[in-house]
Amino acid sequence: MKVILAKKAGFCMGVRRAVETTLETVQQSDEKIATFGPLIHNPQVLDLLKERGVDVLSEIPEQLSGVVIVRAHGVPPEQKASLQAAGAQVKDATCPRVMKVQAIIKKHKKNKCFTVIIGDKNHAEVIGLMGYAEPDVAIVSTRADIDNLAISGPYIIVSQTTQDNDSFHELSSLITDRFSGGKVFNTICDSTHRRQDEVRSLCDQVEAVVVVGGKSSANTKRLAEIAENKGRPVFLVETEAEIDAAQLSCFETVGVTAGASTPTWMINRVMRTLEAIPARGEGGVCRFGRRLIWSLLASNTYVAAGGGALALALARIITGHFSWSAFAIAFGYLFAMHNINRFSSEPSRRFNNPLLEKFAHRYGSLLLSISYLLLVAVGLLLWPRGTVPFALFIAMALLGIFYRVPIFPTTLVRIFKIKRLKEIPGSKTFLVALAWAMVTVLLPNWGMGVPAPVLLTLLGLVLVLVYVRNALFDVFDVQGDRIVGKETLPVCIGEGKTLIFLSYLLYALLVAGIVLPWTVLAPPAMVFFLSGVIYLLYITKAYQRGLLSPSPRLEFLLETSLYLVAAALLLGSSLFT
Repeated sequence: MKVILAKKAGFCMGVRRAVETTLETVQQSDEKIATFGPLIHNPQVLDLLKERGVDVLSEIPEQLSGVVIVRAHGVPPEQKASLQAAGAQVKDATCPRVMKVQAIIKKHKKNKCFTVIIGDKNHAEVIGLMGYAEPDVAIVSTRADIDNLAISGPYIIVSQTTQDNDSFHELSSLITDRFSGGKVFNTICDSTHRRQDEVRSLCDQVEAVVVVGGKSSANTKRLAEIAENKGRPVFLVETEAEIDAAQLSCFETVGVTAGASTPTWMINRVMRTLEAIPARGEGGVCRFGRRLIWSLLASNTYVAAGGGALALALARIITGHFSWSAFAIAFGYLFAMHNINRFSSEPSRRFNNPLLEKFAHRYGSLLLSISYLLLVAVGLLLWPRGTVPFALFIAMALLGIFYRVPIFPTTLVRIFKIKRLKEIPGSKTFLVALAWAMVTVLLPNWGMGVPAPVLLTLLGLVLVLVYVRNALFDVFDVQGDRIVGKETLPVCIGEGKTLIFLSYLLYALLVAGIVLPWTVLAPPAMVFFLSGVIYLLYITKAYQRGLLSPSPRLEFLLETSLYLVAAALLLGSSLFT
């Protein structure tokens, strides 16, 4: 099935800020943490925050301790003052767009202006805005509410930030036609406006629309209403478990959008589930091919074979002949360590990939058994090559196996608050890339008479290339990783800064790939290494521009970069020998 994801689907800026503020507080504070009211309108996110120890206050007690976070929708000013008076340390995670509406109301209230809020009467944001305008305030949700308005002086009209743009213009025009002296402020969030326009455009490209989000979320329901008004069948789901595969299999092309309170990892889960549904008229051969490719990806066979092909090509360039032992060493180690890390304990899999969860439940034990046998086989291959490569292999294997195990002494834990290697910020991305470089360059070619500067140069090139590949996967899974507290590079510095950093790394690789092959530090055939750099640069830029989204298709494209580099290097070796 072809699935098209709306570019603006998922967390808006305000919701992202509220969730990240809460998660940062969880990581940095040892005090009790709570939110005043539900942080956002998404039950799955609220459940996950509860697992991290974040409670939800429904009312303000006389005495409070710890940190209380004001939710994204905002609260009336007297409630915020009451929280502080009760003894809580208050962190305000109100969306900046909502703060702007609050400021408009406060400013005009000083000038004795009446306030009309166009929005949903019982919505948390509207209740918070009313607190800034009372007692001179009225809520308008429908045309019928206008009949009950009584305005005798100057007034302003503002909107709930997630209100439908067309509805706001219609209602505000009716009010200003009836009552003179009014000022209209269109305070609908730009993100909401663009999201709604994008759904209308999406409906022209697809046969049906899946809207992902909390069923209590006003903006999520509004997206579903817009799609329905465009005449498209709409499926509103909170999780992938609610997807009706039988109904959706009747369509060839399905669009996906999501409310502002829907995290990327939930959208990813829905996307992956939808892409696994056979489209109408899909033949058995296509279905088999798709399942085969996905199985190769899920079992790490595809990525390990790509690493093996890269090692084979590098050995051909370095030594002048094919070395199938190089393929075996790289394939065996990569297959083993990727599966051990994926299927031993990977909590973020729960957030990013429901299909992988099912695959792990069915085949995880078998793949782990094969992985440990392959580690033994690789060790036997390296044993005759000498003490150094064998010792390096043992160290790498132990490092990978004990990556999640508490190994640091109590003294260091007290100082740095780090028990495991995995808790070192950004450690996984670098260590995995280093292991790749070791098993594709250093270990297979140890003792082959290759000059050390050449080995180190090629090791550095592969290290940076694989580091970019690993970090891109971290970008795709950033929200799920943040929820479970995984310290990847995008979690530490942000998705946008990570993509910029990776682009600079790739530009540096481009320069190195052009210059080094004409020096004694790298064989001339290494100029073909540029093919993989250009390919990864394209994927990075396409993702930045929203042309690609996390999916099995993107995972396949990213892993194929290894085969592209290997094929190009083999071609180069034939031309330069």
